[in-house]
Amino acid sequence: MSRFTIDLWVNNKFGVLNRITGLYAKRCYNIESIHAGPTEIPGVTKIEIVSTGDDYMRTQVVSQLEKLYDVRKVEITNEDKSYPDH
Repeated sequence: MSRFTIDLWVNNKFGVLNRITGLYAKRCYNIESIHAGPTEIPGVTKIEIVSTGDDYMRTQVVSQLEKLYDVRKVEITNEDKSYPDH
């Protein structure tokens, strides 16, 4: 299991964050950290989710996130260096 970050660009509409966190909860995936903020594009929010999992979990969560309505773009980084290992 390794730590990784998923960056999402989403339409800034009600219910989007709830659908994203619901996807994680439904599949029993853990969110260690989540941050959201505005972007330079009006009406678009960037969400960063730090999580842990294996390669299969990473590919599955990215695939499912890309299917969500109002998600514009999904990017994943292999490992998040900003958080020390416990």
